[in-house]
Amino acid sequence: MLRWSSEETGRSVDVTAVSDEAVDAGVEAGRSLAALGRLGARITSPDGTAARAVAEELGPHAAADAAAVAAAFEGLNRIVDGVGLPIGRRERRDLAPLIDALGLDAFPHSSHGV
Repeated sequence: MLRWSSEETGRSVDVTAVSDEAVDAGVEAGRSLAALGRLGARITSPDGTAARAVAEELGPHAAADAAAVAAAFEGLNRIVDGVGLPIGRRERRDLAPLIDALGLDAFPHSSHGV
């Protein structure tokens, strides 16, 4: 969505902010939104700072919307993981730069074992 919205608005964004806290995405409240997004399905961090930061920058309604989007993406990721939805060769090729930039081929959770 970030990539699509940047194309629609003509605004330059850095999608690596999704996985790197030190990077500014180039969107309003980007760091706060990224911190909230990294929490996945949890609406707030244990101390509530992530949602509070978004609410302070964008307002409480935007914070609720951002939390809902983060939760929806987490749910969609679980569904895709659960059913093993493959990505097509063309899509994989087209998305290769984004996949590399975000480190999506790395599976840090796999080191936890089962």
